[in-house]
Amino acid sequence: MSQEKISGSQVSTVLFILVMATGVLFVPGITARRAFQSAWLVPLAIPLLTGLISLWAVYRLGQRFPAKTVIEYSPLLLGKVLGKGLGLLYILFFLMTNILVIREFSVFLTVTLLPETPGYVLNISVVLLAAYIVSKGIEVIARMAQFVLPLFLASLSMLLLLSVPEMAPRRLLPLLEGGFLPVVKASLVPSAWYGEIVVLLLLLPHLNKPRELPRKGVLALAWITVFLTLDILATLLVFGPYLSGQLTFPFWTLARFIEFHKSFSRWETLIVILWEAGMILKVALLYYAACLGSLQWLGKAPFGWVLGVLGGVQILAACYLVGGQIQLAAILEHVFPLFALPFEIGLPLFLVGIARLRNLGRV
Repeated sequence: MSQEKISGSQVSTVLFILVMATGVLFVPGITARRAFQSAWLVPLAIPLLTGLISLWAVYRLGQRFPAKTVIEYSPLLLGKVLGKGLGLLYILFFLMTNILVIREFSVFLTVTLLPETPGYVLNISVVLLAAYIVSKGIEVIARMAQFVLPLFLASLSMLLLLSVPEMAPRRLLPLLEGGFLPVVKASLVPSAWYGEIVVLLLLLPHLNKPRELPRKGVLALAWITVFLTLDILATLLVFGPYLSGQLTFPFWTLARFIEFHKSFSRWETLIVILWEAGMILKVALLYYAACLGSLQWLGKAPFGWVLGVLGGVQILAACYLVGGQIQLAAILEHVFPLFALPFEIGLPLFLVGIARLRNLGRV
């Protein structure tokens, strides 16, 4: 894969799409089930801190090992065997995360627009489309994100504005009824979403001005927090905490509930298409990270072969390892955070610590 370069603004855009493409769908319901009417406070603390810590660790590693990915500098830090093992684990992490995103795509599309379409058809379709995008390189992914982002934000903003007449502030009371503990418990799942920016461990060498990463990364995390908080607030204010917690896709249900204009029916279809476009880009980005990591881990391997094998693995796993809507929701809420957070925070901090102790890389 060629050493293409992307700008700091493009990185910020890609990170926003990466987190929000699926976060907008699942996080409001999951947080409402655990924190009830205080769920809107969840993104403001622990998840944001998770993203900032992950960003800091990635940046520090990038400073010490410029132009290298985690696959390349792990053997320098841990030795060849342990380093290669850690690199393989990260490849598997990005693959497993992407398998869940692929299933999220097909489940959401089945529920919203294509109830008669078999899930495997949608899984195959999104992987093939993502494979084509990946074959064009990271620059194309970044440019597509820049095109999709304004439309994505416009759909979110319009939905938030149109829902204002249906909002009832009393549904947020009493605030912090159970104290801060429910908010802390509800933070685990969105923290795993924020931590997905750890994909930068493989993308940082593509950044044309690495010194811009802290500023652009913090900007992306700030806007993610703003919109995710507003999304949760809107669902709570319209549906209340208990109904919001029972819905798998409360923000999409809000889109169906709000009337745009009597002569413009089923406008939520347009919103679904825009959100699915964001999910396709997320699939492509994680697919790209897995391919790049695999190529570096294997040494010399044909790109087309790696792209095809990983695509086939993702299709089979999405079809047979992840069940329907209920099982997917359970995995995202109870399994994914425990699986993801060690890769998103624990291991990057561990590598930073090893680099400092052994005084390796640039200081």
